[in-house]
Amino acid sequence: MLFNARRRRIASVLALVAALGAVSACGQNLGKSNFARTTVAAEPGSGGSVPDGDINDPAVTPAVMRTIEPCGLVNNEVMAAFGTPEEPTSNLSSFGTCRAKAVDAGGKELTVRVEIGASTYTSSNGVTVSAVDGLPQVERKAKDGKSCDVGIMTLRKPERGINFSVTYDGGDSCATGRAVAAKAVKILHASPAKYPAVAGTLTAVDPCTAADTAVLNEVVPHGAAELTTFHSCDWTPGSNPRVSIGFRHALPPAERDGNKKIDVDGVAVYQKVGTGNAAECKLEWQHKPWSDDDVEIVSVNYRNYDEKSKDEALSCGKAVKVAKSVISKLPKP
Repeated sequence: MLFNARRRRIASVLALVAALGAVSACGQNLGKSNFARTTVAAEPGSGGSVPDGDINDPAVTPAVMRTIEPCGLVNNEVMAAFGTPEEPTSNLSSFGTCRAKAVDAGGKELTVRVEIGASTYTSSNGVTVSAVDGLPQVERKAKDGKSCDVGIMTLRKPERGINFSVTYDGGDSCATGRAVAAKAVKILHASPAKYPAVAGTLTAVDPCTAADTAVLNEVVPHGAAELTTFHSCDWTPGSNPRVSIGFRHALPPAERDGNKKIDVDGVAVYQKVGTGNAAECKLEWQHKPWSDDDVEIVSVNYRNYDEKSKDEALSCGKAVKVAKSVISKLPKP
């Protein structure tokens, strides 16, 4: 188990040592074996120098990562190393997110939220960078010490990968995060669970190629595409105008919460106009059934914060142009 008898006897000492920034010098070997420090030799297959430049690992390309079933990275076998696991649960509205829990020998609960496609920025303060199985590892510990984010970078530009957000009131959340991340990377390099390659599914579609370039150039001139997750893409991110295209699963869209049903090339599309001062229009539609009551959903969002306009025809007309292109290009269910 992660927290053995010896660690429980010196829990108070560990807390003090953690505050001094020297957790790696205390406790069980788990933190050392999975997170290389300058004073600890990296074990084969983990740790080592932090790779720079582009990441060229074929096991973690965006095309592969968008097909990975996230609960397989925190399955019962993985979580059993930390206590008695519960069955992991997938997020109700995302292809890339799952939540897992376990109860340790002392009755303390730990939770791990895994998000495939998350940001793994390394430039902010309080970030520790190391390596695991040849991939950059980014660690951020919360000020309260009860939670920690451990990210595995799989794409350098933009910095994206897998984030493991660990909450553990009874123990070292960062050590747990490093251990989970190390196990997950080994799974990725072996035989990760993947979504079924059924006809027409959005799980395998690159969102940055979902619309025709000529249409995008008309709606967002001089736009540049950038993945925001492995299932969503922005054109001209951080500037105006801006178009976002994303895929997820959820309950079918309907005429509620301000949505208005319209017809776009024979597809029932639900339109919602922004309520702020800028021009904004969001379109959503069902692509195909997913599981139970959920369906696969496509979203197209047009925003322009320089246009201080609530002209529905203007903003939604541009969004519809993009939606028509997406509908024509997506694989048929």
